[in-house]
Amino acid sequence: MKILSNPPRPISSRYLGGSRLQVWRRTRTDVHDDEVHRLSDRSRKIIHITKMCILLLLWFACTFIVFVFAAEEKPRSTMVTVMPNKTVFRKVDLPNGVVRISLLGPVDWYLMRFPEEDNGEYGAGLRVECVNSDLNVSYHRSDMWNIVMNSDSTAYLEVSRNFILHEGSGGDRQAVISLESKQDSPVSLHMLINTNPLITNMCVLYAGLLILGLYMLIIFDVIDHTFAALIIATTAIAILGLLEHRPNVHTIISHVNFESLMLLFGLMTIVDIMATTGVFEYLVVWTYRISRGRPWPLIFFLSMLTAFLSAFLNSDNMALVLTPITIRLCEEMSLRTAYVLVIMAIFADMGGALTPMGNPPNAIVTTNPAVVAEGVDFVNFVIHMLPGVLVAMFVVFGIVYVTHRKSIFVLDQHQLDLMKEREGEKAPPSQETQDRIAQLKDKEPGRYWLKPAENYPETLAGLEEGNRIRDKPLLIKCCIALSFAFLCMILHSIPKVADGATLGWVVLLAAFLLIILDDKSDLNATLEIIQWTILLFIAALFVLSEAVDQLGFFEWIGDRTVMFLTSLEPQHQTAVTTMLLLWTTALLTVFIDNAAVTIFMLKFSFQMASKDDIPLPPMFWALTFGACFGGNGSLFGAVSNEIIALIALQHGYKISFWHFFVIGFPLMLVTMVIGSAYLLIAHSVLSWN
Repeated sequence: MKILSNPPRPISSRYLGGSRLQVWRRTRTDVHDDEVHRLSDRSRKIIHITKMCILLLLWFACTFIVFVFAAEEKPRSTMVTVMPNKTVFRKVDLPNGVVRISLLGPVDWYLMRFPEEDNGEYGAGLRVECVNSDLNVSYHRSDMWNIVMNSDSTAYLEVSRNFILHEGSGGDRQAVISLESKQDSPVSLHMLINTNPLITNMCVLYAGLLILGLYMLIIFDVIDHTFAALIIATTAIAILGLLEHRPNVHTIISHVNFESLMLLFGLMTIVDIMATTGVFEYLVVWTYRISRGRPWPLIFFLSMLTAFLSAFLNSDNMALVLTPITIRLCEEMSLRTAYVLVIMAIFADMGGALTPMGNPPNAIVTTNPAVVAEGVDFVNFVIHMLPGVLVAMFVVFGIVYVTHRKSIFVLDQHQLDLMKEREGEKAPPSQETQDRIAQLKDKEPGRYWLKPAENYPETLAGLEEGNRIRDKPLLIKCCIALSFAFLCMILHSIPKVADGATLGWVVLLAAFLLIILDDKSDLNATLEIIQWTILLFIAALFVLSEAVDQLGFFEWIGDRTVMFLTSLEPQHQTAVTTMLLLWTTALLTVFIDNAAVTIFMLKFSFQMASKDDIPLPPMFWALTFGACFGGNGSLFGAVSNEIIALIALQHGYKISFWHFFVIGFPLMLVTMVIGSAYLLIAHSVLSWN
């Protein structure tokens, strides 16, 4: 402050204008701004150093735990064979009074969840007992765990359950596991016994802190989102290691659902090659042509085109390829570019909800083995989602039109300056463009179904000049690959036809087919545009969710949710569970990417289904509606939103979190009400399960 108390000699007002007092005030303001700037730089440096220290400390802790407490989980393994109508006992020490038992073999986990479909015909029963040393007096026993045997004797599936024995062993008492046969043929199972399961309150606390840490890192943008997921997943593995349950590398890899990653990778590859043909720019110009340059018809057709392409080629990919040409179109028509881009993001999320490949959450849900076992396939998914998605899209567009019918033409000075600058950079129209303008002007107005805008011929000719299909043979090859993929998906939906045509494999094989047809010796250009960070982000979330599940977090939440549901009338339980899952998923998606929320909530759905007789399919539809529609609630809700905002920023338009929230969140609430009404009617009233 010494400079301010002894200000420098003022510069003559003859050079700067104004009085000497005004000049001194300017000098003082400049010095103050420099002081604030220096303080700001200092604060940023302090925050940066603090962040680095915390990350290094976390890295050191994880490294130390992995090297020092590197004990892997090694449950006791035994083969058990029970003769018809006999019982076999296995003694076990329970230092903590809890045990987790896993049975592997020809078990039917589906019928174990819904025993009424098998008329309650069980193959075996298992319980944990506290008995005397002669095994003839039982002091305490758990409830019977009924095991349904698979009709296919060669099947090798796994079911697990935790048991709590309130009276432990000691003295004349011994804890035993009894397996009783209930069928006329021998029962042989592989039994894994873990006497130190992670179901304590401290483990649940650790899991909650891991999820909270991930949310904080992503919400406050402390570090890159993908790195945040990786570092939290690594921390989760370190905690498991500290608790002597560290999984090996093979187990960690098995946690990742590679089917969904294959689906997303294949779509990214196909869209990347398709983009080189110019077909997406051509389609956007086509929306201008059929709307005759009229703003609101154009926005309608552009929104529906975005939704349709997002449904079949993924919303993230469409955000990447459609945004640049949309920005140019908005500038040509003097529309509020930032607002149109937000509308485009909203329709990309809604359209992406229609098919399994439309959004990453859909891919995560529909490629899960348990979901596939419930009969969810491509056609089944589209049929269930179509009514809700269509109603939501038309209602949202009506609201957008009513609320912004005139304001969409009010441009701020920043956009006007950008448009003026780019107008000066344009080259004069070529002779071909001039001929096209003359051709459009000579066309009889009566031949148009909609009266063209005033500058329609000039704008359309200018757009067509640089946005044509550049490689028709390659576009035909892309259509062949996509036709193969969709045909296989439809055939897979037919019982006993193309059973091996899973979504991930089909899309990946379609991508390989297109690469072969494209006949390029160098794949670097194709692989460079693949969004590897998204794939790595999702893979890290799979590992984290499995670790959190092992820590007992989802079971803990499931127990408390079931306690609430059991207080309700049985006929209301499905409806309440569906609404709870739908709105919780959507509201969480406002703060964090919908892919992350989907992985966690899918685990929660399985936990709920295992504890109560609530059908799984309504949960799947609630989860996908909540994740996709909830992605419209904020800029962070979906990756496609962030891609559009990033490309807009590169073109000079800033879409802030608040700007997106003001437009998107009310529309999200509207779509959620529509989705809620549809799910209640379809699955609670009509029982469409």
